[in-house]
Amino acid sequence: MRIKTLLPLACVAAGSLALAGCTTGSSSGSPAAGGEMSTDTIRTTLEVPTSFDPTQTLGLPDFWMARMGFDTLVRQDNGGEFAAGLAESWDVRPTGTTFTLRDGITCSDGTPITPTVVKDSLEYLADPKTASPVIGQVFGPGNTATIQADDEAGTVDVTLEKPWPDLLAGLAMSSAGVICPAGLEDPKALADGTAEGAQSGPYVLSDRQHGVSYTFTLRDDYDAWPQYNSEVAGVPAKNLVFDVVADRNTQANLLLSDQLDIIQIDGALMERFQNEPAYTVAAQPFSDFFVVFNQREGSPFRDPEIRKAVAQVLDAKTFEDITSNGHGQTSRSLVAEGTTCAAPEEAPVIKSNPEAAKKVLKGVDIRLVGPNIAGPQGSGNVYIQEQLRAAGANVTLKNSDVGSWIGQVFGEPSSWDMTMYADLNFPGTMANPLTAFVGPTIQEGGANVGATDNAEAEQAFEDFRTAEDEAAACAALQESMHSLIANADAIPLSNNPRLTVAAEGFEVSHRGTTIDDPILRITQ
Repeated sequence: MRIKTLLPLACVAAGSLALAGCTTGSSSGSPAAGGEMSTDTIRTTLEVPTSFDPTQTLGLPDFWMARMGFDTLVRQDNGGEFAAGLAESWDVRPTGTTFTLRDGITCSDGTPITPTVVKDSLEYLADPKTASPVIGQVFGPGNTATIQADDEAGTVDVTLEKPWPDLLAGLAMSSAGVICPAGLEDPKALADGTAEGAQSGPYVLSDRQHGVSYTFTLRDDYDAWPQYNSEVAGVPAKNLVFDVVADRNTQANLLLSDQLDIIQIDGALMERFQNEPAYTVAAQPFSDFFVVFNQREGSPFRDPEIRKAVAQVLDAKTFEDITSNGHGQTSRSLVAEGTTCAAPEEAPVIKSNPEAAKKVLKGVDIRLVGPNIAGPQGSGNVYIQEQLRAAGANVTLKNSDVGSWIGQVFGEPSSWDMTMYADLNFPGTMANPLTAFVGPTIQEGGANVGATDNAEAEQAFEDFRTAEDEAAACAALQESMHSLIANADAIPLSNNPRLTVAAEGFEVSHRGTTIDDPILRITQ
Protein backbone atom coordinates (compact mmCIF):
# COMPACT_ATOMS: atom_id res chain seq x y z
CA MET A 1 0.00 0.00 0.00
CA ARG A 2 1.25 3.46 -0.91
CA ILE A 3 0.20 6.29 1.38
CA LYS A 4 0.17 9.96 0.47
CA THR A 5 -0.47 12.56 3.14
CA LEU A 6 -2.03 15.65 1.59
CA LEU A 7 -1.48 18.19 4.35
CA PRO A 8 -2.76 21.73 3.88
CA LEU A 9 -0.07 24.01 2.54
CA ALA A 10 0.30 27.57 3.78
CA CYS A 11 -2.13 29.89 2.05
CA VAL A 12 -1.46 33.57 1.51
CA ALA A 13 -2.74 35.16 4.70
CA ALA A 14 -5.34 37.79 4.01
CA GLY A 15 -5.03 36.99 0.32
CA SER A 16 -7.11 39.98 -0.69
CA LEU A 17 -4.34 42.26 0.54
CA ALA A 18 -2.10 41.11 -2.30
CA LEU A 19 -1.89 43.19 -5.44
CA ALA A 20 -2.35 40.63 -8.18
CA GLY A 21 -2.96 36.91 -8.33
CA CYS A 22 -2.47 35.66 -11.87
CA THR A 23 -0.49 32.42 -11.95
CA THR A 24 1.52 31.46 -14.99
CA GLY A 25 1.56 27.67 -14.77
CA SER A 26 0.64 25.47 -17.70
CA SER A 27 -2.86 24.19 -18.30
CA SER A 28 -2.07 21.32 -16.01
CA GLY A 29 -5.62 20.14 -15.61
CA SER A 30 -5.97 19.39 -19.31
CA PRO A 31 -5.52 15.94 -20.88
CA ALA A 32 -1.93 14.87 -21.32
CA ALA A 33 -0.70 14.35 -24.84
CA GLY A 34 0.06 10.87 -26.11
CA GLY A 35 -0.59 7.45 -24.67
CA GLU A 36 -3.75 5.36 -24.51
CA MET A 37 -5.64 5.12 -21.25
CA SER A 38 -6.99 1.76 -20.10
CA THR A 39 -10.45 3.27 -19.56
CA ASP A 40 -12.28 6.56 -19.99
CA THR A 41 -14.43 6.18 -16.86
CA ILE A 42 -13.86 6.65 -13.13
CA ARG A 43 -16.26 4.82 -10.81
CA THR A 44 -16.44 6.20 -7.30
CA THR A 45 -18.94 6.85 -4.50
CA LEU A 46 -20.67 9.74 -2.79
CA GLU A 47 -23.56 10.32 -0.40
CA VAL A 48 -26.88 11.59 -1.78
CA PRO A 49 -26.69 15.30 -2.72
CA THR A 50 -29.48 17.63 -1.57
CA SER A 51 -29.22 20.10 -4.48
CA PHE A 52 -27.40 20.69 -7.77
CA ASP A 53 -27.67 24.46 -7.34
CA PRO A 54 -24.14 25.47 -6.26
CA THR A 55 -25.47 28.30 -4.10
CA GLN A 56 -27.40 25.79 -1.97
CA THR A 57 -24.51 23.58 -0.89
CA LEU A 58 -24.96 22.06 2.58
CA GLY A 59 -22.89 18.87 2.75
CA LEU A 60 -19.87 17.48 0.94
CA PRO A 61 -21.92 15.76 -1.82
CA ASP A 62 -23.42 19.13 -2.79
CA PHE A 63 -20.00 20.80 -2.93
CA TRP A 64 -18.54 17.99 -5.06
CA MET A 65 -21.46 17.99 -7.47
CA ALA A 66 -21.15 21.76 -7.83
CA ARG A 67 -17.44 21.39 -8.63
CA MET A 68 -18.14 18.93 -11.44
CA GLY A 69 -20.46 21.27 -13.33
CA PHE A 70 -19.64 24.84 -12.37
CA ASP A 71 -16.32 26.67 -12.71
CA THR A 72 -15.17 29.36 -10.28
CA LEU A 73 -13.24 32.52 -11.06
CA VAL A 74 -10.17 31.24 -9.20
CA ARG A 75 -9.00 27.95 -7.66
CA GLN A 76 -6.83 27.20 -4.66
CA ASP A 77 -3.33 26.01 -5.52
CA ASN A 78 -0.25 24.72 -3.74
CA GLY A 79 2.27 27.06 -2.16
CA GLY A 80 -0.34 29.46 -0.85
CA GLU A 81 -1.36 30.61 -4.32
CA PHE A 82 -4.58 30.94 -6.29
CA ALA A 83 -4.78 29.53 -9.81
CA ALA A 84 -6.62 30.94 -12.79
CA GLY A 85 -10.10 29.53 -13.24
CA LEU A 86 -12.55 31.48 -15.38
CA ALA A 87 -10.47 34.55 -14.56
CA GLU A 88 -6.96 34.84 -15.98
CA SER A 89 -5.90 37.62 -13.59
CA TRP A 90 -7.21 39.66 -10.69
CA ASP A 91 -6.37 42.90 -8.91
CA VAL A 92 -7.13 42.90 -5.20
CA ARG A 93 -7.92 45.76 -2.84
CA PRO A 94 -9.14 45.72 0.78
CA THR A 95 -12.80 46.08 -0.18
CA GLY A 96 -12.96 44.08 -3.37
CA THR A 97 -11.35 42.54 -6.44
CA THR A 98 -11.46 43.15 -10.19
CA PHE A 99 -11.25 40.00 -12.32
CA THR A 100 -10.24 39.79 -15.98
CA LEU A 101 -11.88 36.80 -17.67
CA ARG A 102 -10.14 34.29 -19.92
CA ASP A 103 -10.94 34.38 -23.62
CA GLY A 104 -13.15 31.78 -25.26
CA ILE A 105 -14.89 30.39 -22.18
CA THR A 106 -18.40 29.08 -22.78
CA CYS A 107 -21.39 27.49 -21.08
CA SER A 108 -22.32 23.88 -21.76
CA ASP A 109 -24.88 25.06 -24.36
CA GLY A 110 -22.30 27.20 -26.16
CA THR A 111 -23.33 30.53 -24.63
CA PRO A 112 -20.24 32.74 -24.18
CA ILE A 113 -19.35 33.38 -20.54
CA THR A 114 -19.15 37.16 -20.55
CA PRO A 115 -18.61 39.46 -17.57
CA THR A 116 -22.39 40.01 -17.53
CA VAL A 117 -22.98 36.25 -17.23
CA VAL A 118 -20.59 36.14 -14.26
CA LYS A 119 -22.17 39.25 -12.73
CA ASP A 120 -25.67 37.78 -12.94
CA SER A 121 -24.49 34.56 -11.29
CA LEU A 122 -22.67 36.29 -8.43
CA GLU A 123 -25.64 38.56 -7.84
CA TYR A 124 -27.85 35.47 -7.57
CA LEU A 125 -25.45 34.07 -4.96
CA ALA A 126 -25.35 37.37 -3.03
CA ASP A 127 -29.11 37.99 -3.13
CA PRO A 128 -30.64 37.45 0.33
CA LYS A 129 -33.68 35.89 -1.40
CA THR A 130 -31.45 33.07 -2.63
CA ALA A 131 -30.73 32.27 1.03
CA SER A 132 -27.37 30.69 0.28
CA PRO A 133 -25.88 29.10 3.41
CA VAL A 134 -22.36 30.08 2.28
CA ILE A 135 -22.89 33.77 1.54
CA GLY A 136 -20.99 34.83 4.68
CA GLN A 137 -18.05 32.60 3.81
CA VAL A 138 -17.79 34.06 0.32
CA PHE A 139 -18.38 37.77 0.89
CA GLY A 140 -17.78 38.02 4.64
CA PRO A 141 -20.20 37.84 7.58
CA GLY A 142 -22.86 40.54 7.43
CA ASN A 143 -21.34 42.02 4.29
CA THR A 144 -22.96 43.45 1.17
CA ALA A 145 -21.46 42.91 -2.29
CA THR A 146 -21.92 45.07 -5.39
CA ILE A 147 -20.97 43.39 -8.68
CA GLN A 148 -20.34 45.27 -11.92
CA ALA A 149 -19.52 43.95 -15.40
CA ASP A 150 -17.65 45.53 -18.29
CA ASP A 151 -18.16 43.28 -21.32
CA GLU A 152 -15.95 45.43 -23.53
CA ALA A 153 -13.01 45.30 -21.13
CA GLY A 154 -13.69 41.70 -20.15
CA THR A 155 -13.76 42.46 -16.42
CA VAL A 156 -15.96 41.76 -13.42
CA ASP A 157 -15.64 43.89 -10.30
CA VAL A 158 -16.73 42.76 -6.82
CA THR A 159 -16.94 45.61 -4.31
CA LEU A 160 -17.69 44.94 -0.64
CA GLU A 161 -19.31 47.24 1.88
CA LYS A 162 -16.73 46.17 4.50
CA PRO A 163 -13.29 44.59 4.02
CA TRP A 164 -13.13 40.80 3.80
CA PRO A 165 -9.57 39.51 3.40
CA ASP A 166 -10.77 36.00 2.47
CA LEU A 167 -12.74 37.03 -0.62
CA LEU A 168 -10.52 35.06 -3.01
CA ALA A 169 -10.77 31.94 -0.85
CA GLY A 170 -14.55 32.38 -0.77
CA LEU A 171 -14.81 32.80 -4.52
CA ALA A 172 -12.67 29.68 -4.99
CA MET A 173 -15.34 27.60 -3.22
CA SER A 174 -17.45 25.45 -5.52
CA SER A 175 -20.51 27.23 -4.11
CA ALA A 176 -19.39 30.32 -6.04
CA GLY A 177 -19.38 28.41 -9.32
CA VAL A 178 -20.73 30.45 -12.21
CA ILE A 179 -24.28 29.53 -13.18
CA CYS A 180 -25.07 30.16 -16.84
CA PRO A 181 -28.27 31.92 -18.02
CA ALA A 182 -30.16 28.66 -18.60
CA GLY A 183 -29.80 27.83 -14.91
CA LEU A 184 -30.74 31.25 -13.59
CA GLU A 185 -33.86 31.23 -15.77
CA ASP A 186 -35.15 28.07 -14.05
CA PRO A 187 -33.90 27.74 -10.44
CA LYS A 188 -36.04 24.67 -9.80
CA ALA A 189 -34.53 22.78 -12.74
CA LEU A 190 -31.10 24.02 -11.63
CA ALA A 191 -31.61 22.50 -8.17
CA ASP A 192 -32.88 19.25 -9.72
CA GLY A 193 -29.90 19.00 -12.06
CA THR A 194 -32.11 19.14 -15.17
CA ALA A 195 -31.39 22.69 -16.41
CA GLU A 196 -29.65 22.02 -19.73
CA GLY A 197 -26.97 24.57 -20.52
CA ALA A 198 -26.63 25.76 -16.91
CA GLN A 199 -23.07 24.48 -16.51
CA SER A 200 -19.92 26.58 -16.85
CA GLY A 201 -17.56 23.75 -15.89
CA PRO A 202 -16.17 20.62 -17.52
CA TYR A 203 -18.95 18.13 -16.83
CA VAL A 204 -22.71 17.86 -17.36
CA LEU A 205 -25.02 15.57 -15.43
CA SER A 206 -25.90 13.02 -18.11
CA ASP A 207 -27.71 10.40 -16.05
CA ARG A 208 -29.33 10.53 -12.63
CA GLN A 209 -30.94 7.76 -10.61
CA HIS A 210 -31.66 9.70 -7.45
CA GLY A 211 -30.28 8.02 -4.36
CA VAL A 212 -28.60 5.35 -6.49
CA SER A 213 -26.16 6.79 -9.04
CA TYR A 214 -25.11 10.05 -10.74
CA THR A 215 -23.12 10.12 -14.01
CA PHE A 216 -21.25 13.15 -15.31
CA THR A 217 -19.95 13.38 -18.89
CA LEU A 218 -17.04 15.56 -20.00
CA ARG A 219 -17.98 18.32 -22.45
CA ASP A 220 -16.41 17.94 -25.90
CA ASP A 221 -15.92 21.71 -26.19
CA TYR A 222 -14.39 22.32 -22.75
CA ASP A 223 -10.91 23.86 -22.60
CA ALA A 224 -10.83 26.00 -19.45
CA TRP A 225 -8.86 23.76 -17.08
CA PRO A 226 -7.32 25.53 -14.06
CA GLN A 227 -3.86 27.01 -14.60
CA TYR A 228 -2.16 25.26 -11.67
CA ASN A 229 1.46 26.00 -10.86
CA SER A 230 2.49 22.37 -11.49
CA GLU A 231 1.26 19.53 -13.65
CA VAL A 232 -1.54 17.18 -12.64
CA ALA A 233 -0.74 13.55 -13.41
CA GLY A 234 -3.04 11.62 -15.72
CA VAL A 235 -6.06 12.68 -17.75
CA PRO A 236 -9.62 13.65 -16.82
CA ALA A 237 -12.23 10.94 -17.22
CA LYS A 238 -14.79 11.23 -19.99
CA ASN A 239 -17.32 9.81 -17.55
CA LEU A 240 -17.51 10.13 -13.77
CA VAL A 241 -19.91 7.70 -12.11
CA PHE A 242 -20.84 8.42 -8.47
CA ASP A 243 -22.63 5.45 -6.89
CA VAL A 244 -24.42 5.84 -3.57
CA VAL A 245 -22.92 3.15 -1.30
CA ALA A 246 -23.33 4.08 2.34
CA ASP A 247 -21.49 1.19 3.99
CA ARG A 248 -17.69 1.57 4.04
CA ASN A 249 -17.05 -2.18 4.14
CA THR A 250 -19.22 -2.62 1.05
CA GLN A 251 -17.24 0.10 -0.72
CA ALA A 252 -14.00 -1.69 0.13
CA ASN A 253 -15.37 -4.98 -1.20
CA LEU A 254 -16.42 -3.32 -4.46
CA LEU A 255 -12.98 -1.74 -4.88
CA LEU A 256 -11.16 -5.00 -4.23
CA SER A 257 -13.44 -6.78 -6.72
CA ASP A 258 -12.75 -4.16 -9.43
CA GLN A 259 -16.27 -2.72 -9.39
CA LEU A 260 -15.10 0.69 -8.14
CA ASP A 261 -11.92 2.67 -8.82
CA ILE A 262 -11.82 5.21 -5.96
CA ILE A 263 -13.50 5.02 -2.53
CA GLN A 264 -13.50 6.71 0.86
CA ILE A 265 -12.70 4.67 3.98
CA ASP A 266 -12.40 5.21 7.70
CA GLY A 267 -9.34 4.39 9.78
CA ALA A 268 -10.70 1.00 10.84
CA LEU A 269 -10.50 -0.23 7.21
CA MET A 270 -6.86 0.71 6.66
CA GLU A 271 -5.66 -2.81 7.43
CA ARG A 272 -7.59 -4.18 4.45
CA PHE A 273 -5.19 -2.32 2.13
CA GLN A 274 -1.90 -2.60 4.07
CA ASN A 275 -0.67 -5.57 2.03
CA GLU A 276 -2.21 -4.46 -1.26
CA PRO A 277 0.48 -2.63 -3.28
CA ALA A 278 -1.97 -1.96 -6.12
CA TYR A 279 -3.83 0.63 -4.01
CA THR A 280 -2.87 4.12 -2.91
CA VAL A 281 -4.31 5.76 0.21
CA ALA A 282 -4.42 9.57 0.31
CA ALA A 283 -5.06 11.34 3.63
CA GLN A 284 -6.55 14.83 3.37
CA PRO A 285 -7.29 16.89 6.52
CA PHE A 286 -11.05 17.15 6.56
CA SER A 287 -13.39 17.87 9.46
CA ASP A 288 -12.31 19.90 12.50
CA PHE A 289 -13.89 18.60 15.70
CA PHE A 290 -14.24 20.95 18.66
CA VAL A 291 -16.66 21.57 21.52
CA VAL A 292 -19.03 24.54 21.33
CA PHE A 293 -21.09 25.70 24.31
CA ASN A 294 -24.54 27.22 24.38
CA GLN A 295 -24.12 30.40 26.43
CA ARG A 296 -27.74 31.55 26.25
CA GLU A 297 -29.84 32.21 29.34
CA GLY A 298 -30.68 28.95 31.13
CA SER A 299 -27.57 27.02 30.07
CA PRO A 300 -25.01 26.11 32.74
CA PHE A 301 -22.26 27.13 30.36
CA ARG A 302 -22.84 30.83 30.82
CA ASP A 303 -20.43 30.17 33.71
CA PRO A 304 -16.83 30.15 32.38
CA GLU A 305 -15.67 27.98 35.28
CA ILE A 306 -18.00 25.18 34.22
CA ARG A 307 -16.77 25.47 30.62
CA LYS A 308 -13.15 25.27 31.80
CA ALA A 309 -13.97 22.22 33.91
CA VAL A 310 -15.22 20.45 30.77
CA ALA A 311 -11.91 21.22 29.08
CA GLN A 312 -10.08 19.72 32.07
CA VAL A 313 -11.69 16.28 31.59
CA LEU A 314 -11.36 15.90 27.81
CA ASP A 315 -8.22 14.44 26.29
CA ALA A 316 -7.76 15.39 22.64
CA LYS A 317 -5.48 12.44 21.86
CA THR A 318 -7.96 9.92 23.23
CA PHE A 319 -10.75 11.57 21.28
CA GLU A 320 -8.69 11.43 18.06
CA ASP A 321 -7.87 7.75 18.59
CA ILE A 322 -11.56 6.98 19.05
CA THR A 323 -12.78 8.98 16.05
CA SER A 324 -10.05 8.30 13.46
CA ASN A 325 -7.91 5.44 14.80
CA GLY A 326 -4.80 7.60 15.02
CA HIS A 327 -4.90 8.66 11.37
CA GLY A 328 -6.01 12.24 12.09
CA GLN A 329 -4.50 15.21 13.90
CA THR A 330 -4.75 16.02 17.59
CA SER A 331 -5.72 19.69 17.65
CA ARG A 332 -4.61 22.64 19.73
CA SER A 333 -6.62 25.09 17.60
CA LEU A 334 -9.83 25.12 15.57
CA VAL A 335 -8.15 24.53 12.20
CA ALA A 336 -5.96 21.86 10.65
CA GLU A 337 -2.19 21.97 10.91
CA GLY A 338 -0.63 24.11 8.21
CA THR A 339 -3.58 26.48 7.85
CA THR A 340 -2.38 30.00 7.15
CA CYS A 341 -1.80 32.06 10.30
CA ALA A 342 -2.43 29.17 12.67
CA ALA A 343 -0.05 28.99 15.64
CA PRO A 344 -1.16 25.87 17.55
CA GLU A 345 2.03 25.71 19.58
CA GLU A 346 1.11 29.08 21.10
CA ALA A 347 -2.55 28.23 21.78
CA PRO A 348 -3.51 28.52 25.47
CA VAL A 349 -5.08 25.06 25.67
CA ILE A 350 -6.52 24.36 29.10
CA LYS A 351 -4.57 21.56 30.82
CA SER A 352 -6.11 18.33 32.05
CA ASN A 353 -7.15 18.36 35.71
CA PRO A 354 -9.96 15.85 36.36
CA GLU A 355 -9.83 16.22 40.13
CA ALA A 356 -10.34 19.96 39.99
CA ALA A 357 -13.08 19.51 37.40
CA LYS A 358 -15.06 17.15 39.66
CA LYS A 359 -15.50 19.93 42.23
CA VAL A 360 -17.16 22.09 39.57
CA LEU A 361 -19.09 19.55 37.47
CA LYS A 362 -20.66 17.46 40.24
CA GLY A 363 -24.44 17.55 39.87
CA VAL A 364 -24.47 19.83 36.80
CA ASP A 365 -27.21 18.91 34.30
CA ILE A 366 -25.90 18.90 30.73
CA ARG A 367 -27.75 18.28 27.45
CA LEU A 368 -25.05 17.12 25.03
CA VAL A 369 -25.74 16.81 21.29
CA GLY A 370 -23.44 15.66 18.50
CA PRO A 371 -23.41 14.28 14.94
CA ASN A 372 -22.83 10.55 14.67
CA ILE A 373 -19.95 11.08 12.22
CA ALA A 374 -17.60 11.58 15.21
CA GLY A 375 -16.21 8.06 15.08
CA PRO A 376 -18.19 4.86 14.44
CA GLN A 377 -21.79 5.44 15.54
CA GLY A 378 -20.76 8.72 17.13
CA SER A 379 -18.32 7.11 19.57
CA GLY A 380 -16.55 10.44 20.04
CA ASN A 381 -19.74 11.91 21.47
CA VAL A 382 -20.08 8.93 23.81
CA TYR A 383 -16.53 9.51 25.03
CA ILE A 384 -17.37 13.11 25.94
CA GLN A 385 -20.50 11.96 27.78
CA GLU A 386 -18.56 9.34 29.73
CA GLN A 387 -15.85 11.80 30.79
CA LEU A 388 -18.43 14.29 32.04
CA ARG A 389 -20.34 11.58 33.90
CA ALA A 390 -17.11 10.38 35.52
CA ALA A 391 -16.67 13.93 36.81
CA GLY A 392 -20.11 13.84 38.42
CA ALA A 393 -22.24 15.65 35.83
CA ASN A 394 -25.71 14.46 34.83
CA VAL A 395 -25.45 14.11 31.05
CA THR A 396 -28.03 13.23 28.44
CA LEU A 397 -26.68 12.59 24.93
CA LYS A 398 -28.48 12.98 21.62
CA ASN A 399 -26.27 11.22 19.09
CA SER A 400 -27.98 11.97 15.76
CA ASP A 401 -27.42 12.02 12.03
CA VAL A 402 -25.88 15.17 10.58
CA GLY A 403 -29.13 16.61 9.26
CA SER A 404 -30.92 16.24 12.60
CA TRP A 405 -27.91 17.64 14.45
CA ILE A 406 -27.83 20.71 12.20
CA GLY A 407 -31.55 21.23 12.66
CA GLN A 408 -31.25 21.12 16.44
CA VAL A 409 -28.09 23.15 16.97
CA PHE A 410 -28.97 25.84 14.44
CA GLY A 411 -32.73 25.82 14.75
CA GLU A 412 -33.55 24.90 18.36
CA PRO A 413 -31.31 27.11 20.51
CA SER A 414 -33.06 26.29 23.79
CA SER A 415 -32.77 22.49 23.39
CA TRP A 416 -29.05 21.92 24.02
CA ASP A 417 -26.20 22.98 26.31
CA MET A 418 -23.05 21.80 24.51
CA THR A 419 -22.20 20.12 21.25
CA MET A 420 -19.36 18.31 19.59
CA TYR A 421 -19.10 20.57 16.55
CA ALA A 422 -18.01 19.18 13.18
CA ASP A 423 -16.68 22.02 11.04
CA LEU A 424 -16.06 21.53 7.32
CA ASN A 425 -13.72 24.41 6.55
CA PHE A 426 -14.34 24.65 2.80
CA PRO A 427 -12.49 27.97 2.34
CA GLY A 428 -9.54 26.46 4.23
CA THR A 429 -8.95 29.63 6.25
CA MET A 430 -8.41 30.43 9.91
CA ALA A 431 -11.20 33.00 9.83
CA ASN A 432 -13.84 30.46 8.81
CA PRO A 433 -14.43 28.75 12.20
CA LEU A 434 -14.20 32.09 14.02
CA THR A 435 -17.41 33.26 12.36
CA ALA A 436 -19.29 30.69 14.48
CA PHE A 437 -18.32 32.58 17.65
CA VAL A 438 -18.56 36.28 16.80
CA GLY A 439 -21.28 38.72 15.83
CA PRO A 440 -25.05 38.20 16.02
CA THR A 441 -26.54 34.79 16.72
CA ILE A 442 -28.10 32.67 14.00
CA GLN A 443 -31.55 33.65 15.18
CA GLU A 444 -30.53 37.31 14.82
CA GLY A 445 -29.32 36.78 11.25
CA GLY A 446 -25.67 36.14 12.09
CA ALA A 447 -23.55 33.00 12.42
CA ASN A 448 -22.85 32.87 16.18
CA VAL A 449 -23.90 29.31 17.04
CA GLY A 450 -23.90 29.36 20.83
CA ALA A 451 -24.42 33.08 21.56
CA THR A 452 -20.77 33.33 22.52
CA ASP A 453 -19.99 36.67 24.17
CA ASN A 454 -16.24 37.27 24.02
CA ALA A 455 -15.42 40.94 23.50
CA GLU A 456 -11.70 40.31 23.01
CA ALA A 457 -12.31 37.71 20.30
CA GLU A 458 -14.87 40.00 18.62
CA GLN A 459 -12.49 42.95 18.50
CA ALA A 460 -9.60 40.87 17.22
CA PHE A 461 -11.79 39.49 14.44
CA GLU A 462 -12.74 43.02 13.41
CA ASP A 463 -9.03 43.96 13.48
CA PHE A 464 -8.42 41.09 11.04
CA ARG A 465 -11.02 42.44 8.63
CA THR A 466 -9.27 45.83 8.47
CA ALA A 467 -5.66 44.65 8.73
CA GLU A 468 -3.28 46.43 6.38
CA ASP A 469 -0.75 43.65 5.93
CA GLU A 470 -0.30 39.91 6.31
CA ALA A 471 1.45 40.08 9.68
CA ALA A 472 -1.31 42.18 11.22
CA ALA A 473 -4.00 39.91 9.80
CA CYS A 474 -2.37 36.78 11.23
CA ALA A 475 -1.81 38.40 14.61
CA ALA A 476 -5.47 39.38 14.82
CA LEU A 477 -6.69 35.91 13.84
CA GLN A 478 -4.42 34.28 16.41
CA GLU A 479 -5.59 36.67 19.14
CA SER A 480 -9.24 35.97 18.35
CA MET A 481 -8.88 32.19 18.28
CA HIS A 482 -6.61 32.01 21.31
CA SER A 483 -9.03 34.14 23.31
CA LEU A 484 -11.84 31.69 22.55
CA ILE A 485 -9.67 28.74 23.63
CA ALA A 486 -8.39 30.40 26.82
CA ASN A 487 -11.92 31.41 27.81
CA ALA A 488 -13.20 27.88 27.07
CA ASP A 489 -15.68 29.21 24.55
CA ALA A 490 -14.35 26.39 22.37
CA ILE A 491 -12.36 23.25 23.16
CA PRO A 492 -10.20 21.96 20.27
CA LEU A 493 -10.15 18.19 19.86
CA SER A 494 -9.01 16.84 16.48
CA ASN A 495 -9.01 17.05 12.73
CA ASN A 496 -10.61 13.99 11.20
CA PRO A 497 -9.01 12.97 7.88
CA ARG A 498 -10.70 12.02 4.64
CA LEU A 499 -9.02 8.77 3.63
CA THR A 500 -9.31 7.97 -0.07
CA VAL A 501 -8.21 4.71 -1.67
CA ALA A 502 -7.48 4.60 -5.40
CA ALA A 503 -6.89 1.47 -7.44
CA GLU A 504 -3.82 1.26 -9.65
CA GLY A 505 -4.28 3.51 -12.67
CA PHE A 506 -6.34 6.12 -10.82
CA GLU A 507 -5.49 9.06 -8.61
CA VAL A 508 -7.27 11.66 -6.49
CA SER A 509 -5.47 14.77 -5.26
CA HIS A 510 -6.19 18.23 -3.86
CA ARG A 511 -4.57 21.65 -4.08
CA GLY A 512 -4.00 24.07 -1.23
CA THR A 513 -6.34 23.61 1.73
CA THR A 514 -9.44 22.90 -0.30
CA ILE A 515 -11.67 19.92 0.51
CA ASP A 516 -14.34 20.64 -2.11
CA ASP A 517 -12.08 20.43 -5.18
CA PRO A 518 -11.01 16.81 -5.74
CA ILE A 519 -8.86 16.27 -8.82
CA LEU A 520 -9.83 12.84 -10.17
CA ARG A 521 -7.57 11.41 -12.86
CA ILE A 522 -6.88 8.28 -14.88
CA THR A 523 -3.14 7.65 -14.85
CA GLN A 524 -2.73 4.60 -17.10
